[in-house]
Amino acid sequence: MKKSDFLVELEDILQREDDCKETDNLIDYDEWDSLSKMSIMAYYDKTFGIKLSLNDLKTVSTVSELIKLAGENIK
Repeated sequence: MKKSDFLVELEDILQREDDCKETDNLIDYDEWDSLSKMSIMAYYDKTFGIKLSLNDLKTVSTVSELIKLAGENIK
């Protein structure tokens, strides 16, 4: 998956009207809450076969770090 495609998916998952950028801090997103984290966990499992925990997401602070969690799945 291309990074640009992932960013569009992330906007959809978070139900953001504004664009997501790699350099954005997730804490700055009003939409970044426990429900969105659960949605990210489900998305990574379904799309990439990667099982994330809430603890995994506690260490993530930027969109770029979310991309890194997907490893080679996002280029």
